[in-house]
Amino acid sequence: MSSAQLAVIFSPELLELTLTHLPMRDLLVTAPLVSKMWQALTLTPTLQRLLFFQPDTSSDQAENPLLVEMFPPFFAPGGPNRWSWPNSKAIESMPWSKSPDAFKRPDASWRRMLVTQPPARRLVITERCHARGGDFVHRAVLNDPCLRMGVLYDLVLPFVDRPSSSFCIRWRGDGGGEDVREEIALSIIYTRQCSGRLDKYIHERFYSDAAETVGVEFGERVRVRWDGEAVFPSDS
Repeated sequence: MSSAQLAVIFSPELLELTLTHLPMRDLLVTAPLVSKMWQALTLTPTLQRLLFFQPDTSSDQAENPLLVEMFPPFFAPGGPNRWSWPNSKAIESMPWSKSPDAFKRPDASWRRMLVTQPPARRLVITERCHARGGDFVHRAVLNDPCLRMGVLYDLVLPFVDRPSSSFCIRWRGDGGGEDVREEIALSIIYTRQCSGRLDKYIHERFYSDAAETVGVEFGERVRVRWDGEAVFPSDS
């Protein structure tokens, strides 16, 4: 081995620079297994930002590539209507669905990952209900300094785990917002069943062992026409 190669191996600064060129999956999974030095280097601020564990406010807008790969329904382009949006079947068809044990663990790394860089700080939630008396909409805002996948997943799953429910996430405030660099819009549409039953549609293996209830306070429920214009407030 040449002296130049040895210099890279034993110089933390040069090794860190080298590790920045690894694919994200290798940096997360393989590099920490090489040696204690490599494991320690993956915890430096530079590499933690590359792994989407720490915010990088100076970076270009980017979705977390590992999350895009492993949780495609959360990053699918929003179609023109609800029938093209992800639903419970899409959740149960995610790449890790056949061996979910590693993803269910409370310490699973994906839960701590930022969904975007720079991190989203505001999630605008719109829930629309199709019912016999018409369509009803109410909204909520979740302010989070650094929105991580664990929070987003725990928030979305209960909304989708019911009859005829689908969701769409518009990244960087595609649906509006004063600061699109900080805003994400989550839209949920479901049909209220005549029976009133609340059957579960997603198997429990898709719920994380670290799942927590994400508290959001919705505003007044408003009846809307098909074109989205409000008609009157509803007490239902």
